[in-house]
Amino acid sequence: MFMGRDLRGQDFSGRYLVGADFSKADCRGCDFSGSDLSLAKFADADLYKAKFVGSVLYATEFGSANLTRADLNGAFVYGFLFSSPSVITYASLQNFAVEQRRRSTLFKPDDESEYEKRKFGRRVSDSGTLSRSNYRVNGNCFSFSEPDDRETSLQRAQIFNILKRLYRENHDGRAALECHFWSRYHLTRSRYRRSVLTAQIQDGELPVGRIHTALSYLAEFVSGYGVRPRRMVRGLVLLFMVFLSVTWLLVGEATGSGVTYQGSGADTGKDVGSGGADLLRLAQFAALSLVSPQLNQFSPYGWMIPLSLLYFALSACLLALLFSSLFVTILSE
Repeated sequence: MFMGRDLRGQDFSGRYLVGADFSKADCRGCDFSGSDLSLAKFADADLYKAKFVGSVLYATEFGSANLTRADLNGAFVYGFLFSSPSVITYASLQNFAVEQRRRSTLFKPDDESEYEKRKFGRRVSDSGTLSRSNYRVNGNCFSFSEPDDRETSLQRAQIFNILKRLYRENHDGRAALECHFWSRYHLTRSRYRRSVLTAQIQDGELPVGRIHTALSYLAEFVSGYGVRPRRMVRGLVLLFMVFLSVTWLLVGEATGSGVTYQGSGADTGKDVGSGGADLLRLAQFAALSLVSPQLNQFSPYGWMIPLSLLYFALSACLLALLFSSLFVTILSE
């Protein structure tokens, strides 16, 4: 019906267009806002400045489409398909929505009477409420089930993963890194639970799953999954403050652990913890220990030796993550 046609500037908003074929059509400036475009095809279509605000794009095919400056704000995009690279320059893709209930499709249900029949091309009152009841359009039956929070998080993770690949194909490294972060963010909140969305049977809460989730939360806090340099700088500052506080408490108790200063001048050989801890010297010791386990100016002893080595190992890991993240960020520009 629409395949290969010149449809520039046409208004297709607020309609049931399930399964419509717009392949190779010129849809520049068209308005599809609020329409049900489930299973529709836009392969090789020109969608320059097209509007899909609030549209349902379930299993919609966009392979090789031109989505330059297309507006998909608030679109329900779960399951949309990009079988081949598409142009998405300046397209609004990341501010998508997920339907309140999980959508499934059947082509030949056992009992079609359970699905309310809605005519192709009929007006859609509100695309955000379509998931409230089962319905069928153009020979396609849609049913809905209640998802839990983890399943919704998994849906979002999968969408961001698709967007990450698209941005990489369009050489937009910064946006790809942003989608990588949000994909891992939502995947962590799904707690890596197996579900029907991954074609696996749901398992109970296995210990290995909990460990994986805990490590993911830690990676998010410390490094932003390797793409948030500011979080790594924050982690280094926090690590410095913790080490300085522990060192100050430890050397001030005269428990056989401390740090001696071996610098030049009258303070040579002085124990920075005797007679009240020298906070300035301890801060200097903590700063130098960030980058080297062996210091010429300071000599730790007692429990300060393993504590200093642990501190250096943790700081070395954070510094390595920081430099790699900065390198990746620079390459993404």
